[in-house]
This record gives sequence, C-alpha cells and structure tokens, in this order.
Amino acid sequence: MLNTMLNTLTGGLPNVAIGPFGIDAKPLHDVQNSPVLLGPADDPGSAKLKIDAAYRFDKTVIVAGWCTGKRELGLSVDGLALEVQRVELARPDVAAHFLAVSSEGLGFVLVATAPPADEVSLTWESIEDDFDGQSRTLRFSTEAPSSSNQLHVLGPAMGLLALAYEPHSLAWSKVIAKAPASGDACRNARGFLEACSASELSREAVVVGWVVHTGGAVVWLEDERGRTHSLEGAFRRFRQDVHAAVGNEFGHASRDAGFVLRLRGLRPGATLKLKAVSETGVHVLSTVSCLPLPVEPVAAARFLFSIGTPTPDLYRRVPLVDEPLLGPLIQHRQTIWDELPVTRRQLGSAVAQPKVSVVVPLYGRTDFVEHQLIEFSKDPWFRAHAELIYVVDDPSLIESFPAQAESLHRLYQLPFLWVWGSANRGFSGANNLGAAQSRAPLLVFLNSDAFPQKPGWLQALTQVLDRRLDIGAVGPRLVFADGSIQHAGMQFMRREELGIWANHHANMGLDPALDPHSELTIVPAVTGACLAMRRADLEKLGGWDAGYLIGDFEDSDLCLQLRAAGLKIAYLPTVQLTHLERQSFKLLGQDDFRNRVVIYNAVRHQQRWEQLISAADTPAQPAQAAR
Repeated sequence: MLNTMLNTLTGGLPNVAIGPFGIDAKPLHDVQNSPVLLGPADDPGSAKLKIDAAYRFDKTVIVAGWCTGKRELGLSVDGLALEVQRVELARPDVAAHFLAVSSEGLGFVLVATAPPADEVSLTWESIEDDFDGQSRTLRFSTEAPSSSNQLHVLGPAMGLLALAYEPHSLAWSKVIAKAPASGDACRNARGFLEACSASELSREAVVVGWVVHTGGAVVWLEDERGRTHSLEGAFRRFRQDVHAAVGNEFGHASRDAGFVLRLRGLRPGATLKLKAVSETGVHVLSTVSCLPLPVEPVAAARFLFSIGTPTPDLYRRVPLVDEPLLGPLIQHRQTIWDELPVTRRQLGSAVAQPKVSVVVPLYGRTDFVEHQLIEFSKDPWFRAHAELIYVVDDPSLIESFPAQAESLHRLYQLPFLWVWGSANRGFSGANNLGAAQSRAPLLVFLNSDAFPQKPGWLQALTQVLDRRLDIGAVGPRLVFADGSIQHAGMQFMRREELGIWANHHANMGLDPALDPHSELTIVPAVTGACLAMRRADLEKLGGWDAGYLIGDFEDSDLCLQLRAAGLKIAYLPTVQLTHLERQSFKLLGQDDFRNRVVIYNAVRHQQRWEQLISAADTPAQPAQAAR
C-alpha cells in the first residue's frame, strides 16, 4: 500500500526518481533525486517538495523546483539564512500529476549570493516540530542549462539566470537565446529606437534612440539573426525630453539616456530590437527597421550630422560614430577614382623640361583663370620654366571650360594643360590628379583665386627648396583684396569650447608692414592656397590625404606629414600674392552642417597629429635659427 502511494506521488514527473523511504516514512533521501514529503507519510494531503535543478555561477546560486504546498523556502550557509529572491511560476506538469486545481505558483526559482567555496542548503519550515527534513545540502552544476527539461523548470526565471552571467559572454548569449519572452512591462528598463541607417557598402550602421535602466536589468540590441549587440561604446548624451518623462521613476539613471551607436554587420532592411532582461524574462522595449545610408560621403554626412547632438559635444561623438561610418565611404570613393578615365588637353607647346609644375584645381567658377593667365604671361621665368596645369574638378564646368580654355590660350599665348578626372575629387583629390599628370621635380599647388602681385614669385619659392634641403614646403604671404594680411604662416589654436585644435592664421588683418617676419621663417604649417614642395617628398607621403570630408585641414595635414618625416615648413614674406578666398573658415556665423564638417575634420586631424599639433616648439622662428 505504501509503495503504491509513493508511486502515485512520484511516477511520471520530469526529473523525478523514486527514492527509498524508511519504515517510519521520514524523508531521508536526497531532495534533488526524488520528492520530499513535508508532513506525515500517511497523510495524503502532505505537501511534496522537489528540487529539479541547482546552478552556481561564481557567487550566484540558482535553485529551481516545485512544491505542492505553501512553504517558506530559503537558502542558508552554515545555518545562516541568505537573502533570497524568489520567482513563482506555473508548473502544469506538476498540477496534472497531482490533479491540482491550478498550476500557478507550484514552481519556484530561488536566487541568492553565496561565496563560491561555501556549502548551500535548502531550508523550509516544518509542520511538526519533530519532523525531520528542514534542510538539505544541495549539489550545484556550473554548466549552463541547455535541455528543454532544464529550461522548462526555470521558466521565466531564465532572466535571473541571464543576470548571473557577464552580459554578451558566450554563456549569457546561449541563455538569452532560450529565455522566454515576457509579456509583462519591464519595471527596470525603458527605451525607444528612433532611427537606424546602414551602409550596404560597409555594413556599418548608426542607431539612434534612448534607454534607461536600473541595476536589476540588462539592455542590449538584437538583430533579426539573433546576434546581440552591446550599447557599450555608444555616444551618450542628456535628453531633456526623456529625463522629464522618466526622471521621477529612474532618477540619475535618466541623465544620459540618449545614445548614438555605431553598429557593425547590419544592412538596409534589417530589423533591430532593443531588449532587456529582468527576473521575469526577456522584454522587447522597441523595434526599428534599418534604412539605407547614402553611399556618397557628403550625403551620408548630412544624415549623420542631422542627428541631434549639441555642437560642443560633437567632438566626442565623431571618433565613436561618424568617422568609422564615413571613413569607409570616403575610402570607397577614392577607389572609384582610380578606375575613372582622365581627359587631357594640352594647349600650346609645353616647356620641354619644366623646373616646376603649377597645379590649379577649378571648382564652382572659372572666371579667375583669365586673371591668373594675365599675371603668369607677364612673368618671363614662369614662361620659361613652369608647366601650368588646370584640374577641372566640377562636373558642371566640363561642358563650358574646353572652349573657354581655347579662347584664353589664343588670347594670352601661354601654354597650359587642363585635365578632367570624370568626378569631383575635392581639393586633395584634384591636387593629386594634377600632380600625377605633371612632369617637373618641383610642384606648386595654387588656388584659382590667388594672384601674384609681381613677376618672380615662382622663382623665389622654388629657390627656397633648391637651397634648403631641410625644408619640405614653403608658402608666401597672402593678402586680402584690401591689402591686409590673410596668411603669414599657420599655427594651431585650441578651441576648448569645441574640444578641437583649429588652424589659426596669425597676424590676420594686419597691415603687411606690421608683419613680425621679414625673412624666411620656420612655421608650424602653411596654407594650401599656395604651397611649394618637391615631387619626391609628395610621392614618399603617398600624396595629399583625401580622407577629409569636403575640405579643410588637408594643407596642415600635408605639412604635418612632412614634419613627421623630419622636414621643416617655411613662410616666405618677401613673396606676396592676393587671395580672394574667404578670410578663414570660422565656426560662428556659418550654417550648422558646415560647422559640423569643420569639427569632423578637426577631430580626424588631431587624432592623426595631436602630438605634433600640441608640441611646445611650434611657434614661428627665423629660418636661420632653425637650421
């Protein structure tokens, strides 16, 4: 009769084995092998307790099982009770076996913290004072649950198991993949995904949103392939709207709720979810579909720079998000240039063995070409020794410029070459194209709106390079149309309010008579509006760096490359040109996109050269003293 009753109590249950009972019906067997009676054996109403699984992960212990009666279950070490978190769950299998009215609350999961070396016991209250069985020492597994049976007994409390692992570890990922979805609202996390855009080319994506959570939850992003992505490394910022909405609930945790995150391995059309895990399982906080990011770098930059970020904070975001996204697009654009056809047209008989090639990019307008030809044609040394190359760098000019060039050549009888690279390559790309088409050992890069004030300017610049092998680049004084100084060498100025080093034109706006330098002077950098250098040095550097967005900093980057190679940069105030270009790029008073382009380029520039930029020995000094 007793055996029949025991078989009835234990038969058919998952993870249940029939254990031996003594004649006095006291449950002396292992609670992890078979159920324990929590009352007299001859009482059919006695509650039954069974531990189905016990896991230990470092200091976290997790115990799962079922009990058919209401008991205060606990965990203890050396008789001292541990602080236990309990999750109740339904166990339909237990209810069906014992013909219980409801399965709710029959299952339980206990979670506590205990030193790894300590023995942990399961405890419960007894009905009778003399009833043996108030505690049992437990055996723990350190392997993550994997079978359907093991997962079943944990139920929604798989979330607690996930919280015991290091987020995004292999074990954590396995548990998360098998943890049940929770239909309850997550009490410990809130969040929303506002936008996601991915590049088909690089499979890099940007994700924009906000999230807040307490220590009782872990949040992550998950793509449609089930891959989890951490929010670590995201650019975080204060969101007043989020703080106002959830600040009372989450307190200080809502201060940096906003995030912009660069994500690898996504493509347009992918679905991304913001998820959280808590003690009741996995919650989906928000879902977004990934839109395509433009392949063209400027178009992609316009999207990225439209993502709300205060301008003073943008310098922190650029290395985390913008540069990793735009860099591959800019590099891809350069690989395309190499495959494009180049059109060449030589007008007149070129100098047989030029000493210097003058490279002039053309963008936006070509009316300044005539003004330059007027000055160049009046310079005997230029006519005898210079090769002039105009690089058409604007698709809108290529239809009209060939005829204009023919007319200007017939009028001024100055030979020149024009080239068209089938695309807008930007300032650096156009300079590199012009240099590749040139023949002379010396190169001068000149803006189309810069005009020499008298003959001999080109000869004077080239003589510096001939006589001073320690100088890698030299630039003249540039003045505005009103005669005031625009360029007398460049320095680097720290803009703390923006977090960047900016290129600074010292002595700008002064009368040239007040220029503190009257002879060749070593300076930190010179402008690319007029810069002379050796072809061999440019080839060693690999050309102008075309990795900047739109413009700015290419000239100082080139100067810093030369300095890193052990060469000096010089300013020659005895040569003066008029430059009609904007007086300098200024962050104030320009449109927001332009401001952000400047900050983007400045961050890239200082990441490459901050040690040289911030060096204490960069102020201008006489060239003789710097030998």
